[in-house]
Amino acid sequence: MNVRETMTASRELGAAARAAGVRSFDISGAEAVSLASVAVDAFLIIATSIATGVIYHLIDMQRVGDPVVFLGTGAFVAAVFCGVTRILGTAKGLQVSTALGRARLAVTAWGSTFLFLAFLAFSLKIGAGFSRGAVLSFAFAGLGVVVLSRVFTPRLLAHAGATGAHRGHEVVVLAASGELERHVLTDALRREGCSQIKLIEFDADCEPIAWVTERKLLLERVLEAARVSGPGEIYVFAPTLSQERIQSVMSGLRLVPRAIYVVPNEAVAQLLRYSVRAVGPTVAIEMQKAPLSAAERAVKRAIDIVAASAATLFVLPLFAAIAVAIKLDSSGPVFFRQNRNGYRGEPFRIFKFRTMTVMEDGGTVVQASRNDQRVTRVGRFLRRTSLDELPQLFNVLSGEMSLVGPRPHALAHDELYARMIENYAVRQHVKPGITGWAQVNGYRGETPTLDLMYRRIEYDLWYAANCSLPLDILILVRTATVLWGQNAY
Repeated sequence: MNVRETMTASRELGAAARAAGVRSFDISGAEAVSLASVAVDAFLIIATSIATGVIYHLIDMQRVGDPVVFLGTGAFVAAVFCGVTRILGTAKGLQVSTALGRARLAVTAWGSTFLFLAFLAFSLKIGAGFSRGAVLSFAFAGLGVVVLSRVFTPRLLAHAGATGAHRGHEVVVLAASGELERHVLTDALRREGCSQIKLIEFDADCEPIAWVTERKLLLERVLEAARVSGPGEIYVFAPTLSQERIQSVMSGLRLVPRAIYVVPNEAVAQLLRYSVRAVGPTVAIEMQKAPLSAAERAVKRAIDIVAASAATLFVLPLFAAIAVAIKLDSSGPVFFRQNRNGYRGEPFRIFKFRTMTVMEDGGTVVQASRNDQRVTRVGRFLRRTSLDELPQLFNVLSGEMSLVGPRPHALAHDELYARMIENYAVRQHVKPGITGWAQVNGYRGETPTLDLMYRRIEYDLWYAANCSLPLDILILVRTATVLWGQNAY
């Protein structure tokens, strides 16, 4: 990829980011548009919290209430919502380049935010201090506000950026003589609303003895151009300039009270996309992030324990009813246990309600299919509603599984597909789950063809590399919409 292609791709990514209101790095200021969009969201959420709290208390209690509480609640919700929105906006499969996509993202993020708040209130026992009516009013009013904000704010800010409504400044561009790609930068700056661009060329390839004079003349021209120009930045377009001469130019520009940007070559530009960590006297560039930090893994485990414990207590009467129905319907045990591979390939015994007349757990395991005669009458209902998976809450509590993760397969299927699908075992780098990214994307139940299993594994591998707490919340929310799937027999 040459410089022209690199900058064209950067410009296209910047345009998409401005339309979506999500974070993207480019030289055009899309980051400022994204941050402004987030700031608008936060302001509107806080204002909605205060307004709904005051109005509800006036109507219901004939008093204003405590605006400080409403302010604090709004600020906390705004922080969570904006964080979830920006994280989900980069998740694979979430389209945020259209108004409809951004509206869907806003609904998902808002629902995830209040699900998280409900979890906190339950865990910390702080719900008694809040008016349920005020919270519900805030939830419904805020939903409309954030949807409208996510739809229209990025569009308005992008329009302002394109027309130069927020800028109108002048830019100085330093470029090597004969550098044919410099117009890509200057054209992009004009589209971003820069009213004037002063181009200063210099001989970047002159002999070292001549460079002293060339640098002095260059700095004089830059200082004069900057002195008479309006507010703006200085760009050093130097994809072919040596590091030594870049540093020489930058040292001479330090006294200029302007923001100064260096447009590097493609190799350096790629590295600048990643974060840097100091390791003793040197630095290391983080080329790939771990999906979950140690703290996030601890939070995920805490959520598993709290949620699985609460769910188990809540469904105990349902457990008893299902157990009775299974015993009355057919002979055999209530629970079905099967060996499966878990985290790091460690085997464990998975629990399910028995739904079939057979108890396959060996070298040959045949998947259930439509109108399978092995499935009992009660079992067909349990499989259709996924209620047969409820006993896996015990696997979650014991640490063998998580609420969210790749679904564990029978050992026979693991051995078969590991030979046929490349990188199949990577899915075991995270704990298996009761529900997962593949399941909420339609890959649930029978997989009669290798292509269907390949697609399911693709989703599992993507989750293993990109899992996060907000993504887990999204999967849990979306799981409710696929419980009555048509491919669960």
